Amino acid sequence: MTAEALERSINKHLQKEISFLLNHKTLKTGKLILFCIKDFYLVFTLSVGNSKKIFELPYPFSYKVTPHKIILDYTLKTFTHNVPEIINLSKLLVHKKPNKLYNNITEIVEILK
Repeated sequence: MTAEALERSINKHLQKEISFLLNHKTLKTGKLILFCIKDFYLVFTLSVGNSKKIFELPYPFSYKVTPHKIILDYTLKTFTHNVPEIINLSKLLVHKKPNKLYNNITEIVEILK
């Protein structure tokens, strides 16, 4: 898993309508205009109606590419390589209200017309 491979996979969706899904609920939808990796974030510029919106996601622990979908894995199981002791220690580091991506899977889905 390299940043270049992920970037190539996402670039295939440029100029196409995409949706960001978290637990099968839509976070954002729009036409992918620009994409880059900046520090530890994936930065998407979406065209939504007549405006442009910037949407940032942290770099995932793992990802999987299918023809019309990219699955970004933010689960503790992936982060810790499923080692129970490390999973338990990781859970101790969580704030009272963790990020909505914490221990979840996010999908970038191309909207087929």
